[in-house]
Amino acid sequence: MEQTIIVTFHKNPDMLNYCIKRLRATCPVDTQIIIMANNSNSDALKFEVEGNCKILRINRNLQYPKAINYAMQYCQTEIVTFMDADVFVWNGWNEALLQKMTKIENAGALGAKLVNPLNNRILDFGIMYSRFNAAHTMMGLLYDHPLAAYDRKVQAACSAILMTKRSLFREVGGMDEELPYAYTDCDYCFRLRDHGYDTWVVADSIAYHRGSTDTNNSKSAFSYYRADAKGIFGMKDYAKIDCDMEANYKKSAAYFRETYGITARKFLLIDFTTMYDREEYYRYVSEALNLEFLDIWERPCSVRDEKRIILYNTLGFSCIDLTTPVLYFVDTFISLFENRLWFTMRNIENDIVVDRHGNILPLTAIANKIV
Repeated sequence: MEQTIIVTFHKNPDMLNYCIKRLRATCPVDTQIIIMANNSNSDALKFEVEGNCKILRINRNLQYPKAINYAMQYCQTEIVTFMDADVFVWNGWNEALLQKMTKIENAGALGAKLVNPLNNRILDFGIMYSRFNAAHTMMGLLYDHPLAAYDRKVQAACSAILMTKRSLFREVGGMDEELPYAYTDCDYCFRLRDHGYDTWVVADSIAYHRGSTDTNNSKSAFSYYRADAKGIFGMKDYAKIDCDMEANYKKSAAYFRETYGITARKFLLIDFTTMYDREEYYRYVSEALNLEFLDIWERPCSVRDEKRIILYNTLGFSCIDLTTPVLYFVDTFISLFENRLWFTMRNIENDIVVDRHGNILPLTAIANKIV
């Protein structure tokens, strides 16, 4: 099946060359690769790549949607995949997407399982929503976690790898250029759904994505656009959002009960999250796990998805000896990894961790980093 891969590029030719090398090693030889290079610094456009690629060079910072729309003028095949230059694909990624595209009659877009290159943990495997927030389902779990072993229909997927069809791209009007920094992919998937086409994420299509794991990337240079993009996205697409967060917590809770079981039914809830609609999440978790909160302590972090929460600093040493089981509600469960004193001194057998990405895990598993 003939196909085109459009790689958007802003800087770092060494990284780009490795991205292209992986594509050449994992795709059919007749795959057309278009590199959409754009940068207001002309020196960044003075690069070459190994192999036969079509390189489009624009001496401006186009931003993602304009770059994609421009490159699509040169696409000659029906199947097209958008890819960031900081993505490094695993063997079999392309076959898995193509196979899914042929099996799903109304497939509009297919996303891959994007993995953190530093720790083999999921960065993106579909996007879910509450009234106020979007979250990356299963973010932080190991790439081969049982919950991430199946293809899933989702509302939206990250376009760091996104396979679609040229005819559908034209039908929905391409990428919205008023969403310069973020949410472009979500908006595209929503517009596909408006036209009757579904978005899926494919479990056997896997790639490393440097992305947010390194602040020295192209996107971070334009982070000042985030608020503008989020504002436009909210005004344009809010009514289209299906609040599916609760359904994902129910799936996680079912896996938790089956795998670990729940002995305690009454918990102290300690909330470290940055969520405005936190009380809705309390209800999701309470109903999904069939448990009761004896008390709720709110200790919100100052930044979203805080990388490290030191429990004895935040709660105090006296809390180590609490006999009541604790449910820790955090933005990301990874923030609790570095709490060895707490894990050793406290009886954490019945403690549970829930995060905003829909994960429900025993604290013992987090202490041993086996999730």
